[in-house]
Amino acid sequence: MKKTVALLLLAAMLLTSLVGCGYDENDKGAIIPLYLSGYQRNLDPTAFIYDKDTIKYTTLIYEGLTIIAEDGSIEPGLAEEWYTEKDRLTGETVLYFKLKSSRWNDGRLLLADHFVYAWKRLLSPEVYAPAASLLYDIKNAKAVKSGEMTIDDLGVAAVDNSLLEVTFEKDIDIDLFLEAVASPALVPIRDDVVTGEHITDWASSPENIATNGQFTMKAMEYGGKFNVEKSTYYNTTDDDDVSPNKYVKPFRLITDFSSSLEKQLEKFNNGEIYYLDALPAEEYDNYEDDLTVQPLLSTFSFFFNCSNGILSDAYARKAMSVALDRTAIAEAMGCGTEPATGIVSNGVFDTKMKKSSSFREAGGELISAAADMDTAKSLMNDVSNDGSTYTLTIRKNKADQKAAAEAAVAAWKQLGINVEIKELSDNDFYTALTTSDFDIIALDYQGLSTSAYSFLAPFAKYYSGSVVSVSDDSTGFTPHITNFAEDNYDQAIDAVLEATTRADRATALHDAEALLVEYAPIAPVVFYNNYYLESSELSGLDSTAFGTRIFKDAKLKNYLEKNEALLAAESDK
Repeated sequence: MKKTVALLLLAAMLLTSLVGCGYDENDKGAIIPLYLSGYQRNLDPTAFIYDKDTIKYTTLIYEGLTIIAEDGSIEPGLAEEWYTEKDRLTGETVLYFKLKSSRWNDGRLLLADHFVYAWKRLLSPEVYAPAASLLYDIKNAKAVKSGEMTIDDLGVAAVDNSLLEVTFEKDIDIDLFLEAVASPALVPIRDDVVTGEHITDWASSPENIATNGQFTMKAMEYGGKFNVEKSTYYNTTDDDDVSPNKYVKPFRLITDFSSSLEKQLEKFNNGEIYYLDALPAEEYDNYEDDLTVQPLLSTFSFFFNCSNGILSDAYARKAMSVALDRTAIAEAMGCGTEPATGIVSNGVFDTKMKKSSSFREAGGELISAAADMDTAKSLMNDVSNDGSTYTLTIRKNKADQKAAAEAAVAAWKQLGINVEIKELSDNDFYTALTTSDFDIIALDYQGLSTSAYSFLAPFAKYYSGSVVSVSDDSTGFTPHITNFAEDNYDQAIDAVLEATTRADRATALHDAEALLVEYAPIAPVVFYNNYYLESSELSGLDSTAFGTRIFKDAKLKNYLEKNEALLAAESDK
């Protein structure tokens, strides 16, 4: 009898323990208050990314075929396996992706056709998409983008609901394509969402957006909150018996936009939030030893409109780039930014997909961190300057970027070039950028791949991703949004695509970058790093090679108690 009672007591204690540890069937997981970044206006993954923080959100709610881990290894995303075969009739190489069973946030089955639609959308002549050239290894992709072939000629097809077929233009190192499809811009998209009744705001509305990632968007309010919750349907099938913690551990991630960075830091120090992805610039040095830092694959840059006045002269553009004191600008912008020594940022792979194989280190310093005013003035001797005033367009409420702009304007004044700063709202800025309605424009130039190709290819006319102009030459292609167009550079990027091995492509990419630095349609200023503070209460975070965080396995200590307190506080408001 005593033995029976003891066993019953043990069972009761074990049950209580399991419930306390989060095994209660009603336990959905931790609610984690954090600060990821500022408000985002558009989470369409195929849109041009001009804000370095956008990718932090899109990688939470979308997932592609593969994932590039921080160490460079290629890991399965939605593709559980892949293999190649030779077409028996044509001899062409065909790559097959077998998709995992997964669903969209509204429960619809995720299909291979959704990748086909997303990629055809990118390659449509009517769509502006700089990421389009990431798909140019696919048979007929370049010709489709130009309008020379129809979208049905593209070498991509859904064999069935879960098998995606990709036919290549030529034999290549397959890892090059596996790296490309890890891009946040090449995730699946639903045609019924993009072309539906909410076509104008589907990518900014939690009610209308369709996502396939580990989390789904629940709120995105300007001046309010950005909330994501674990997707009920992530990696699930009809017959899955899904427990609340089966694939994604946290229940909800909450970012509050309404508080300043100073307030966010105060909340972190008070234990009110558990992850902080930004700091007030003046506080960075105080917390440097506690930060986890990783390259963000983003270069803050000035784009020059190469069709406007002296900006059409490569000597003038090069002079304006050389005149910048990038060390001083990095110090003014703060928060771990580094002087840009090339167009391609830190963190990009070179001949191997390993952290030790750095494109930037291999390419060396193509641009000096210090200003070289003597060289800049010498270059301007060959420029006809009529004294016109130009505008430098920046986004409103970006103090660090305004500091960089002011430093640049002061430097250019020494060259006799008059520039005024023009601040625009996000919407107006995006319109100006994509319509080339600017003289000089400052933006976060985000790499859409861990290859230098994504930074460099869009400046080539045939790779720009711009909307095709039927009034242009026979190819239909139009230049980059800077209106930069040089046959030598186009040929340099052609050489990249013609190379079939990683080593050969790396060599061609280094040649292309050196050439682009000379033509200078872009003046890279600083390299961004992603940095964050993580509470001792939080664990289980992982990172991608893009410098973004994976919260799927995040754990928060005593989260049941914290959840209860948080929900009680919310209900009292």
